[in-house]
Amino acid sequence: MDALLAAPTDQTYAELVDATKGRGADMGRRLLDDPDRARSEAAVALRRLWKAAVEPEWPSKRQALRAEMLDRAIQVNREGLRAFLPRLHPSAVCGGDTIDVEKSVDIDVDCPEGLILVPSLFITDRMQCTTSDHWAPAIYYPASGRYLWAAPATPRSLDRLLGETRSRILAALTTPLQTTVVARLVSALPRRPANT
Repeated sequence: MDALLAAPTDQTYAELVDATKGRGADMGRRLLDDPDRARSEAAVALRRLWKAAVEPEWPSKRQALRAEMLDRAIQVNREGLRAFLPRLHPSAVCGGDTIDVEKSVDIDVDCPEGLILVPSLFITDRMQCTTSDHWAPAIYYPASGRYLWAAPATPRSLDRLLGETRSRILAALTTPLQTTVVARLVSALPRRPANT
């Protein structure tokens, strides 16, 4: 929040211009007429959202994101970006030295300093691109660990075959996770009533 509130007005304005492209003239006017007010309102809203919805769950989510980044780094190292990128989301295509992300707004961005790939637990259906002159270009993609918002169910047949605890662990490992995250996830699942 401190970094958001300390952002210079010209940077805030430039990012609001990016954010309002294709969103309608009324929204653009409301935000761009007073970028300082828009920044302050955004900070208040984000702080409230963080306190109410994210902060209580953040320790396990942060560990899931760390596991995601490690797993993706290994995949890129093994297979290269060209093979890896389309698996992040079908809207991404890598051809030659160009990465195309299918979006409703056409923006071309050079990445002389590189491109940042950011997993997100909040974006589940698309890729989001950051193209502001004030930030390094970044692509936000749906993290494979996003299922952690709700623990995965395990089939009863798997419970019978492996036992309930082992089947829960196996279901949790659909994405690479640290053992402490798996332990927390498995212990948080409600026990199934025994068949009589």
